[in-house]
Amino acid sequence: MSESRTPSTGPGQQQGATPVGGATRGGRRRRGLLFGALLLAALVVLALLLSQCSGSDPEAGSDPAAQTSQSAGTPSGPASSSPSSGSAAPSSSGAPAGGSAAGGSVETADGRSVLALAAGPDAGTALGGLADQPVTATGARVLSVPADEGFWLGASDAERVWVQLTGEAGESPYQVREGDLVDLEGAVVTHDAGFPAEVGVDDAEGAQQLAEQAAHLTVAKSSVRLSA
Repeated sequence: MSESRTPSTGPGQQQGATPVGGATRGGRRRRGLLFGALLLAALVVLALLLSQCSGSDPEAGSDPAAQTSQSAGTPSGPASSSPSSGSAAPSSSGAPAGGSAAGGSVETADGRSVLALAAGPDAGTALGGLADQPVTATGARVLSVPADEGFWLGASDAERVWVQLTGEAGESPYQVREGDLVDLEGAVVTHDAGFPAEVGVDDAEGAQQLAEQAAHLTVAKSSVRLSA
């Protein structure tokens, strides 16, 4: 009868044998390393995605109120045109030098406005101070022609000066008419209170004003011409 043998569990155990449970512990270590590598890769990809998103929209973190203010301050329509730096600025009053827009320019050689002085509070003294001075009118309006040899020149009934024509009949190139714009050269001449009656100006035509001004323009007929 043969005897049965029980495997030895002592120091003489066969080399190369794998203890029970050894394969399970090694598999767990490998799975742990693989999971850690995958988690690290996922974190790297997530960081790249976040950096790309933040870089593609530089205004994402800007203040909404500031964006609204910037949008409101920038016109959405075509840019408005600005005057050229070389263009001349319009006159603040629109009036030619030495006179009003309606009355043209009537001034002395040194640039003083005869019409402005004639409309002043002391026209007689002001115009008297211009006695014998040359005067040039440019684009001045003929307000009325109450006499054969004279007419009112200026912008209004308050801002006007009398022009007395001199010279022989037929010397004027044309007949002056109310509303004409004329150019002429003459001189300031003083007169006394009887002058309006002498030249045929009555009260309805401004005799009192002409007497108070105490001066008028004397102009040769040949120098009067229609303004271009």
